[in-house]
Amino acid sequence: MATIQGDPLDGHLSLILIFLILATLVGAVYLVVRRWANRESGHAHTMDVLKCSHMLSVELVKHFMPSFTVQKYQFRGMQAKAGTADIAFDDLSLELASGRRVLDGVTGHFVAGRLCAIMGPSG
Repeated sequence: MATIQGDPLDGHLSLILIFLILATLVGAVYLVVRRWANRESGHAHTMDVLKCSHMLSVELVKHFMPSFTVQKYQFRGMQAKAGTADIAFDDLSLELASGRRVLDGVTGHFVAGRLCAIMGPSG
């Protein structure tokens, strides 16, 4: 009596599929971690260059101006300074090219950090 045997992979097809999906996920995680590590090493190199340039500039200042003390300051990038200014005006007038006077004898004071508005008759 001859028995017909089926495909030996039939019973293990789901296991093979799960293994392939798992291998793909592990490979993707590996690539993400490797890319992150490369970026971090680039950032570390940039920080080393910044520290080295700071130390060299301090040494240059000490060499050429020994009596000069260097403050502990580290450049943190280009940022807008948070400066404040109050604005005051007295007897301000404005006349247009047509000869019409828009402002006449206006006096005021604007304090930094406060909201102010100038309104005319039309609101």
